Amino acid sequence: KIKTFKDFEMVTPMTRDNYLRQYPLEKMCWDGRIKDKSLVFTATSGSTGKSFYFPRDKVVDTQSSVFHENFLRNTFIDGKELSTLVIDSFGMGVWIGGIITYQAFRQIALAGTPVSIITPGVNKKEIFEAFKNIAGRFDQVILCGYPPFIKDVIDEGRLHGISWKDFNLKLLFAAEGFSEKFRDYLIKKTGIKNPFLDTANIYGSADLGTMAAESPLAILIRRIACGREKVFSSVFPGVNKTPTLAEFNPLFVNFEAPEGVILCTGYNILPLIRYSIGDHGGVVNFNEMKKMLFSAGIDIMKEAKKAKIEKTINKHM
Repeated sequence: KIKTFKDFEMVTPMTRDNYLRQYPLEKMCWDGRIKDKSLVFTATSGSTGKSFYFPRDKVVDTQSSVFHENFLRNTFIDGKELSTLVIDSFGMGVWIGGIITYQAFRQIALAGTPVSIITPGVNKKEIFEAFKNIAGRFDQVILCGYPPFIKDVIDEGRLHGISWKDFNLKLLFAAEGFSEKFRDYLIKKTGIKNPFLDTANIYGSADLGTMAAESPLAILIRRIACGREKVFSSVFPGVNKTPTLAEFNPLFVNFEAPEGVILCTGYNILPLIRYSIGDHGGVVNFNEMKKMLFSAGIDIMKEAKKAKIEKTINKHM
């Protein structure tokens, strides 16, 4: 019966209660089978109840690698590839962050980009040892991790004899939002020169992998909005705390936000249709965002040119 997107919007949203906890895992997966497939299982945190175990295959990892490669290529100088060390300091247990970050960058490396990876997880000692012993051999270093944990690592670095400004450091976050003051704090501590190209926050989940990510334009919009009340109320109406602003690829995961409730539709071994992931927010396209900003007195294309990020803009977001 689903012929148009309007028809699609009539489909009852999935939730953990009305779907995931109602049926056997096999019945929710393609072909009703999991035993004869090659899968990776990751678990939800269990912070809102019992953990749920999501299986995934290489398709979700490949989709994630596209977002990671976009970030990586934005750090290259005039498109010239830089030798890169990725320090994956997400938890390496049953949670998705550590493993999918490794697999995404590993796929990029296997395709020929000069990317090396070390996976200390949340072992701070090993992170500091990686900086002392191997990080200086690379043109740049991408430190990946949970935002509060990354802050701890940065704050404690000097106690271990590490001068962050000695490295061409980039920061890739996930699993939690943060303020622009937080970003500024880390930029100041590390000597990062470009907040738009050298930092990014990923919006992901065990449910569907990497679902969206900050782009240079999204960071620029957010930073402008945080400094101007009229712009903020235009871009984030009815919101007090600054939310994450990220771009998604609807070929991977599509988003809707009826009445402010985020619904995701995406491929996985356990496919999800209009899935209520538990977040609130909104969805706007590129032209809508331009109009919203223009009504608040901001020509975002001019601002992007000033910030020297116009070449990174994806007008199809």
